[in-house]
Parts: sequence; structure tokens; C-alpha cells
Amino acid sequence: MVAYTPEAGPAPRQAPSNPGLPIHMNAPRLAVALAAMLSIVGAAQALSAATPAPAADVATIVAEKSPAIVSIKFILKGGEQDEEVETTGFVIEASGLILSNNNAFGGLAARFGGPTPTPTDIKVLIGEDTQGLDAKFMARDSELGLAWVQLSEPPAKPLAFIDLAASSEAKIGDPIVQVSLMGKFFDRVPMVSTGEVASVVKKPRELYIPSIGLAAGEMGLPVFNAGGSMLGVTTLILPDQEEIMGSAGGMRSAMRGITGGMILPAKEVLAATARAKDTANKPADAAPAEAEKPAADKQPEQPATGDNK
Repeated sequence: MVAYTPEAGPAPRQAPSNPGLPIHMNAPRLAVALAAMLSIVGAAQALSAATPAPAADVATIVAEKSPAIVSIKFILKGGEQDEEVETTGFVIEASGLILSNNNAFGGLAARFGGPTPTPTDIKVLIGEDTQGLDAKFMARDSELGLAWVQLSEPPAKPLAFIDLAASSEAKIGDPIVQVSLMGKFFDRVPMVSTGEVASVVKKPRELYIPSIGLAAGEMGLPVFNAGGSMLGVTTLILPDQEEIMGSAGGMRSAMRGITGGMILPAKEVLAATARAKDTANKPADAAPAEAEKPAADKQPEQPATGDNK
């Protein structure tokens, strides 16, 4: 069963009344409020009229790619109280390496000065499995908003996976397709969202900006072109507090043009995965590993962000 994102008919659109977030808001609360705002805007625009990829291509992409999309359940420890979380991810190696989004693992609040929670009791639900396979948190990249989870034991047979190396590049106007899973209430069936590449930016790094908020702002999911070739992964890369305060209009001005996330090109995700694996193979500290950037790619240290390199 495949659930398709509904398309609404033409309707009058009202200008947003949100005056923007005050830059003096408590940092963790700012991060949570921003994520909620982008998700709401993304969900609303995902229902607006868009130019989808051809239906036959979309159906083929869903059939081919959805077996690699998984649900991840875990407990976040380290905040005011333990929190049970379920998010999505996708298998990137047949041996059980899974890519997800760092925001779901507590990374968004940590980037704005809050504590970095520790994910425990991780279970990966594949296909119709409702019990889950045991997994461990391997590494995170707070700057790119990515997180990696590895199955604790090799799977009985190789898993369906999405090859980050078999990717294509995109240009403005290209149709894009994102495959996700709906929630537990809807039996976690596949869901597809379509849109177009609205912009290709080079700063703060190379990113594809979608014309609509895909999958209601869900991050850490694969995005494909109309032919099914991997383009990148949805994420949310934010300016640090110094950049926000130095921008007239604060966060709202700094993030103008972003309606529900952005897409990190597959080649960048592949490079980040290689760094994450190298970091995870080093002697581990008690805290989850933070993927190290090569010296040429490192940004100047920004203590205010709360990142622990």
C-alpha cells in the first residue's frame, strides 16, 4: 500500500502573519520553536499545487526505494526527563548502516546551547517488523544535521539499501521525489512527496532548496530525481547565534527562502559518512562520536553553538 501526499486545488493564499522569532529567546526554546515553525510551513506548502514528476516514475521509485526506508525507536536521556522518540531513516549499507537526522536525536537543541541527549535502547523497524532489531548510535554531524545508527548484529540476509555513490546532480526546475514512511497510527506505510528544485546555493555550502516543504519538514530522508537517481538527503542547516544576531531581521531574515528544509547533495553525505565511520572506529569516549571535519572544511570554532567537536 502506498500513500500519496494529497494535492489541494487552487486556493487564495494569505501572507504569513508570523512576526519572526525574537533573537533573545532562550536558545533551546528558539531551536524547538524554529523547527516547529518550519515543519508547519512545510506541511502547508506540501499541500499546495506543485508540478509532480510523472506518476509512472513516482510509482516505480516508491516500489524500488521504500524497502530501504526504516523506522527508528529509541529513548533520549539527558534532559529534564527521558523521552521516547520514533523517527525515520534509511539503510545506506547492506550490513545495517542507517542514516537519519541528528535533530531527532537531540542535536537541534544542543546546537543552540542545550545539553546533548544520549540515545539508548535503539530499535530499527524494517518492513513489517514491529519488534525491531537492536542497534547502536554510531556518530553524529551537528553541522550537517546527520546521524548514523548501526545494527548491533549483522542481519540474517543483506538489507535493501540506497547507494549514496550512485547519485546525480540537480539544477533549478528539476522534479524531485522524496520517499518516507507514515507514522505508527497509519501502519508506517510508504509515503511520497514531490516538488521541484527551487534554487541551488553554494553558501554556506552546496545545497538544493526545494520548492515546497517535503514530507511536512521531515529530515534525514532520501530525495531522488524523476528517474530514481539519488540526489541528496533532507536536512536543516542553521546559522549560529552570532550570524543570527548580525542579520537585520534575525532568524526570519537569515533563513528567507526556506520553507521546510533543504537537501544536502549525495556526494556531501557520502563524504560525511566516511568521516563518521573513521571517527567511530577510533577509541570511543562515553559520549556519541561527533564526525570530524577535514581541516580544510572545518568552520571556525563557535562556542555559542554548543557543538562538541
